[in-house]
Amino acid sequence: MQKISLWLSSLVVAITAVVPVQTSLAQENILFPPKSLPSVQALLKKMSQDAAHINYRGSFTYQNQNSIELQSFRVEHWVEDGVEHDRFLFLNGPERVILRDGQPVDCKAMGDELLQGRISQIGKILVDMDDLYQFEIRGQERIAGRLARVLQVIPKDPYRYGYFLSIDEDTGLVLKSWLIDENAHPLERYQFISLDLNPDIARMKTQPLPRPYKAIADVTPCNPTELTKPAGWQVAWVPQGFVFAGQRTLASGQTMLMYTDGLTTFSIFIEATSSFVPEGVGKRGATLAYMSRLSVKDVVHRVSVVGEIPVAAAAKIAQNITGQ
Repeated sequence: MQKISLWLSSLVVAITAVVPVQTSLAQENILFPPKSLPSVQALLKKMSQDAAHINYRGSFTYQNQNSIELQSFRVEHWVEDGVEHDRFLFLNGPERVILRDGQPVDCKAMGDELLQGRISQIGKILVDMDDLYQFEIRGQERIAGRLARVLQVIPKDPYRYGYFLSIDEDTGLVLKSWLIDENAHPLERYQFISLDLNPDIARMKTQPLPRPYKAIADVTPCNPTELTKPAGWQVAWVPQGFVFAGQRTLASGQTMLMYTDGLTTFSIFIEATSSFVPEGVGKRGATLAYMSRLSVKDVVHRVSVVGEIPVAAAAKIAQNITGQ
């Protein structure tokens, strides 16, 4: 699930807000009553293990709460020599494509480790996902011509959002995802509208691509950071379950600190500046940017907390950052 959130974040950058959506979860129908449902543990295991090993090609739509416009994408995924490859092609507007040559399929990301309960392999500071979210199976529905189980992911504190996930019964692919706020209103949603589980891989590999953008892999246990805590900065508070996942210095000179709870991520951007620092909140769908001013030894810094987290969490994080 973390993987899904990461690549969707890359796509969201290109989407412009227009008009608020007037929809609620009540308008969605679950077509089948909940009978013979699998256990939550079995469903999570299928999501984290099975989906990475299959080849597929499909189309999906994306929408956030700020826009009535549906964005359309084509996704291509295949495994070659034990390594995952992905392409995300924009079907609306200018032709663009995001490429990702991924990690070996046996290299589990932090979200996969959490979902499989292998907490000891991540570190004692991590807590079980059950301490952070409540998982409930809500029934069965049909997405892109396929049967899917509906899983509700309910946060146990006000510092993270919830999800409705429709998971393909055969493959474990997430066919539909709704990221929802505390009032069960959708912030972002995507949904497959077609899915081919027997794609022509040779053709996918050789087809001409428009203006490819090479995605950079985030720090994961397969691409580990040597740091166990931020260098030069102290973040005294993050929501329960979030752990430090890496640090980078960007070309702009900004310091980027990354955190995850295994399902959700946020980043902190810090840079020294002599310019005026605006303070406030910007939002696009579920992605929030909380901006604040920090003085360290008479040097003014611009601090931005960016991620799919509520305002209350971002504000408290920013207020607890100090220089070392």
